[in-house]
Amino acid sequence: MSSNPEVNADGRDQVTTTVSVHDAMAIAMQKHQSSQFAEAANIYRTILAAIPDHVDALHFLGVAESQLGHSQVALQLMGQALALVPDHADVLNNRGNVLREIGRLDEAEADYRRSLVLRPQDAGTLSNLGVVLRARGDFEGAIAMQREAIVHNPKHTPAWQNLGSALESAQRESEALEAYREAARLAPESAAHFFRIGFALYTLGRIEEAVHAYRRCLALDPNQVRARHLLMACTGADTPSRAPDDYVRSEFDAFASDFDAKLAQLEYRGPAIVGDAVGEIFPDPGLRLSVLDAGCGTGLCGPLLRPRASLLAGVDLSSAMVALARARGIYDSLEVEELTTYLRRQRQTSDLIVSADTLVYFGDLRDILGAAAGTLRPRGAVVFTLECAEPQEAPLGYRINPHGRYSHTRDYVLGVLGKAGFVDPLIRTVETRKEAKAWVRGWLVSARLPAA
Repeated sequence: MSSNPEVNADGRDQVTTTVSVHDAMAIAMQKHQSSQFAEAANIYRTILAAIPDHVDALHFLGVAESQLGHSQVALQLMGQALALVPDHADVLNNRGNVLREIGRLDEAEADYRRSLVLRPQDAGTLSNLGVVLRARGDFEGAIAMQREAIVHNPKHTPAWQNLGSALESAQRESEALEAYREAARLAPESAAHFFRIGFALYTLGRIEEAVHAYRRCLALDPNQVRARHLLMACTGADTPSRAPDDYVRSEFDAFASDFDAKLAQLEYRGPAIVGDAVGEIFPDPGLRLSVLDAGCGTGLCGPLLRPRASLLAGVDLSSAMVALARARGIYDSLEVEELTTYLRRQRQTSDLIVSADTLVYFGDLRDILGAAAGTLRPRGAVVFTLECAEPQEAPLGYRINPHGRYSHTRDYVLGVLGKAGFVDPLIRTVETRKEAKAWVRGWLVSARLPAA
């Protein structure tokens, strides 16, 4: 091989223009920085075909593959780069990012700490380590790490954003709001910062100010689906009968990596409540059921359902959530799909459907409970949780709340269950989690289909 090999500049099979490897890397990185991840990846691969041990090409191809959703491929490529240069701080940091995104927090922390040995004052790595600490529930440690990152680089916008998230997790909402505002001051063109400002204002009960922040967010990015939905929730204008799929998907994809820690901080006990209800409906512990966890999330219900399941399936709209549920190794099958669509494809395949804190994203429950009835076998049961609404505040039987979820009246739920063909309904008042430090009053609902 010549000392200055040439490669195809566009990364396609046919040769059009050949350039030096150095120039090809420059072209690839330009495309990469312009979010043309697939195009950049093609050029990195072409470089590696000529020079298989090109560390930067391995590294950045790994980053691109991660951005394209190919986490395992990314880890393999970054591992190859580190085998060639074990003390490469950037590769360690970026591999930590991939590991964090798929929930392998211990390994992510180890990579970040190895990177910090090499570059102790790197604000980006310090901030990333703080994100891991927050995901593990160490909120004070996360706050301290973000503040250390800011000391080394006061203009590091992600550290201010992550500081706000850590303070919010620690229920220090006023401080979180100020951190988000500083992030927005540093990057006023970023819609995401104004979304976080809006949510922090909602948490503080300042709904009108939250509306202004969401509108500012949407002015910067009209496609910001989370801001659009929460703006409707705060104003009550053009309220949909259920949360849009793109909102639910983006909401849970965004929170997947630290979702379990967030729920622990909210003292969430939905899975335990649902599990107790299942034990009441099917008291024989030796009975083995075909069970569907509808809206399985990260799989928190899985360990409670597995002992009773001959077959345990899960479905969720968020691919990031399903990836974390899959990592538990509990489910026999997992699908990424909209719930009603999934249920309509299943005909009398389940003995039990459980849904913890998922149907709160549906206002009108008719379609979803009708589809659930078609999925169940005779004498099959549903168990799910909802949030409470009083008749005078929800004349339709349901209403949307400023946090973006729906609450339902007891009579509405009973009526929908009956029309779907369910019998023996039982609705009890429960408290599944806290919101703004106060317990949220909800319903625990169970019902069965009649015998054939």
